Amino acid sequence: MRKRFLACLAIAALAGPALALPAVPTAAEIQAIQSRQAILLDAHLAGMKAGLKLDESQAKAWPAFESAIRAAAKARANRWSETRARMETGDRPSPIERMSLMADHLDNSAAELRKVVEAAKPLYDSLTEPQKLAFGPLMREFKPANRR
Repeated sequence: MRKRFLACLAIAALAGPALALPAVPTAAEIQAIQSRQAILLDAHLAGMKAGLKLDESQAKAWPAFESAIRAAAKARANRWSETRARMETGDRPSPIERMSLMADHLDNSAAELRKVVEAAKPLYDSLTEPQKLAFGPLMREFKPANRR
């Protein structure tokens, strides 16, 4: 019994640092993450455009839609960087500050989504019925994985 207790204690001591709070990513790790996200965004946009098989008149509405998607992705990345910078300082926001930050985040996300909707509407309205059926599933690719 005592041996088992000492073995568990030794394992806990060795695993202790691994169970600590996750480390704040380094600048190099952040750069690598942002690079991967940019590549995925490019791939999702190219895949969506190819999947919709836009004709010439429909393709005219594509640049505004793509620009709105890219702007929303950039704003999301900037908010993430700001959050990371706050974490690096070690200052924990008060519950009131945290709620205020959440409200600001929701306001910004809503404004970005409205811009995407405004840019997507002319494109969507120009689509044929089969293209409209494909539009929704293709748009889901732009959702962050943890919100699916």
